[in-house]
Amino acid sequence: MINITPARIVSTMLLASLVTFSASVFNHENCSTIAYADSQFTPVQGKVIYVPSGTVFPATATMELSSESLQLGQSVCIALSQDFYYNNTLIAPIGSSVNGTVIRVKKAGKSGENGLLSVKFTNIITPYGQMIPMSGKIKTDDGSGIIKGTKKAATNTQDVAIASAAGAVAGTMAGSNPPAQKSPAKAAAYGAAVGSGVAMSNSILDKGNAALIPAGAVINIVLDQQITFTPQKR
Repeated sequence: MINITPARIVSTMLLASLVTFSASVFNHENCSTIAYADSQFTPVQGKVIYVPSGTVFPATATMELSSESLQLGQSVCIALSQDFYYNNTLIAPIGSSVNGTVIRVKKAGKSGENGLLSVKFTNIITPYGQMIPMSGKIKTDDGSGIIKGTKKAATNTQDVAIASAAGAVAGTMAGSNPPAQKSPAKAAAYGAAVGSGVAMSNSILDKGNAALIPAGAVINIVLDQQITFTPQKR
């Protein structure tokens, strides 16, 4: 027969309680640590993509872009007519919109002054709704991003020559009636001077050409800042 004293019974119960309490504390702390680790090390979906400044990609004008109709600060939208890839990675698919704002515009004026147009592109929106921030401009030969109207200097010079010749002929035909009864030679010179004056007057009044990108034209866009974004799952 085992003899168990009250003191031994109490000691046994205290020991059992201590073990149970310790196990409970360990399990609680262990779960908290795992939960914290999970929250800190959850893998990020997708990957970060970088497209460097200077990268060029083509887009298509879906509307006419003209210095005669656009206003400063007006929104402009063109479209990707082919997939935009960089380093074999799809940045944006065909059909994505490339959106921008008119930052400079000047209408064509008199004296053959041509129009100017510049657009800053700020984002690409894909067909599945992701907006990719960007900063870019239209690629031009001088790197300014400014579209300029076609010069008309050669045409004006021709106009002057033609008008002078016409004036000379008219002056010769009217040789017997010019002021102070001028000789035919003097009459021709007089007519030429008049003709030149008329041509120059027309040149001064002649309006320059608009800066124009017709609808359907392919535009090369050049990035002036790096693109950094994480693609969305599709």
